[in-house]
Amino acid sequence: MKLIKEHRKFESAEAYLAFEEKSELRHEYYLENLIEMAGASFLHNLISGNLFFILKMLLKDNNERVFIESFKAFIKEDSIFFYPDVMVALPEGHEYYSTQPVLIAEVLSESTRKFDMVDKFIQYQKLSTLQYYLLIEPEKHFVIIYKKTEENEWEASSFASIADIIELPKLNISIALKDIYQA
Repeated sequence: MKLIKEHRKFESAEAYLAFEEKSELRHEYYLENLIEMAGASFLHNLISGNLFFILKMLLKDNNERVFIESFKAFIKEDSIFFYPDVMVALPEGHEYYSTQPVLIAEVLSESTRKFDMVDKFIQYQKLSTLQYYLLIEPEKHFVIIYKKTEENEWEASSFASIADIIELPKLNISIALKDIYQA
């Protein structure tokens, strides 16, 4: 992840989207800064693809939609656009983004770990529909999941055994770590 030095304020979400559509590179838009999106490693791509496929199959008869990497999450109140690695969202009429994610997953890397674990999570919590935030380590079997409680607090759980099963009761599904990592 590379923070572009140029401070850039767009007049509207539409102005950012028009800029992004014409750009050869993908950029997240965070606190009036463009963040250039780096390419993904083999493991990052494999894990993102595995999780997308798992969620797509488990949710095929549900109302939610599953997206991977190029579809944005939009936090309206601060005009922030992020590209989650994988996102499950309620259906909306937006062509390039969702304001109603239910689950967001980020595959961590050395360059994005702190940003994903702290800055993005702070912003993602502003999405009223968000119920789950998954952080996945690509180099080892380790997943942290934040779940929103009935009191709108966030609880963290970690999974480090390939035999572990992640329960997502608000989506009525469970995911095996072995399937995420193809182990």
